Amino acid sequence: MADANGLFSLDGRVALVTGASRGLGVAMAEALAEAGATVLLNGRNASTLRVVVERLRDRGLKAEALAFDVTELDAASAAIQSIVANHRRLDILIANAGAIHRAQLADWTSEAWDDVLNTNLKACFFLAQQAAAPMRSQRHGRIIFILPCRHSRKGHCSCLRRLEKRTRWLGALTRCRTWRARNYL
Repeated sequence: MADANGLFSLDGRVALVTGASRGLGVAMAEALAEAGATVLLNGRNASTLRVVVERLRDRGLKAEALAFDVTELDAASAAIQSIVANHRRLDILIANAGAIHRAQLADWTSEAWDDVLNTNLKACFFLAQQAAAPMRSQRHGRIIFILPCRHSRKGHCSCLRRLEKRTRWLGALTRCRTWRARNYL
């Protein structure tokens, strides 16, 4: 499927969207599927994912559930390997899974800090590393990072600043700001 003008088509593409059991993850997965991609929806709760996948399939869209915790690096690696084995490719990764810890500065614990960093930074980095391998061999791929963000008195501008900082941090780690697998072949 493509849009009404046929200008945007993802027919034949395979996309993985993490954090896709609700909210923006579902919306992004739905948009990719509407554009023709086969979409693998990720989340930790398999039963919630099945409900979302069935809703998309009922509309004639190509969707599959892929339940795993992105912070479990072995599970994430196995998921990427499974996608490539079953679909022969991975074209798009949207790293949307994220954690927000709502607490005053004085109330943060080391465990909460580690949870946020492991989910929002470490898991994104290593999932992107795994996804880049098949993209390199295909000579095509897109990796998109989404920042978990909550509304504050400062509004969306503070969220955008945090997104920019996170992208810069990941960019520094990967030596790029915009990740295009073809640039690193």
